[in-house]
Amino acid sequence: MRILQNIVSTAWGLLLLAGGVGAVHAADPILTTTPTCVTPTNDMAVEGRRAYMRMNCYSCHGSNGHNGIMGPSLVGKAGSVKGAVPAGRSGGMPSYKNKLCANDLANLSAYIQLLGTGTEPDFVNWWEPGPGLPSR
Repeated sequence: MRILQNIVSTAWGLLLLAGGVGAVHAADPILTTTPTCVTPTNDMAVEGRRAYMRMNCYSCHGSNGHNGIMGPSLVGKAGSVKGAVPAGRSGGMPSYKNKLCANDLANLSAYIQLLGTGTEPDFVNWWEPGPGLPSR
């Protein structure tokens, strides 16, 4: 039994060490690359969804903004976008101030305002044109 405990402890230690070393050397591509801004459409909510997907907001807040693994629900939080996105929040949300396209904050607010209404856009591939939208 003692041998099994030593093997498990050693394996966890190596796993944690490898993860820690990788974190030191690997930069987050979302935070270190310049945004790929696209030609906007007339629909701010569609462009807000496009920004939401492009900046990987869904990875914390969920694909539909109703809670994700780490982030809170965004339903009813459209007013907090202009402060939270550029500045970040304590507890884990990074600042995106250097990764925003010109109208991203207004568009994100328009999209988040529709969350929970059943009328919000829900496409996944932000780089593809949606129904009735021009090609990118």
